[in-house]
Amino acid sequence: MKFARITSPEAVDALFPLVDEDISAVARDEEIAAEVAEIDALIEEAEREWAAAERVEAFRVSRELTDLVSARRAVRRVTREVLRSRVRTGSAGKAAA
Repeated sequence: MKFARITSPEAVDALFPLVDEDISAVARDEEIAAEVAEIDALIEEAEREWAAAERVEAFRVSRELTDLVSARRAVRRVTREVLRSRVRTGSAGKAAA
């Protein structure tokens, strides 16, 4: 028996799309297109989440810069650092002399 012969019409109808090159190529193309569409949807969702996170962070940063209490505290911190650095360099200069 060189070639097997399918005698059932239902089996022929079920297996024909798998055997025909054109039909299987179209099916593969459709599968690839569906996968690409799913990947694109995931990328768009991630980009929307990143944009939302960026907006939240931008608001937080702008809030920090315009918050009066935080601004006063920042000025005090900087002033203290400047005063401490002057005291350190002044005392180090006296010790070296």
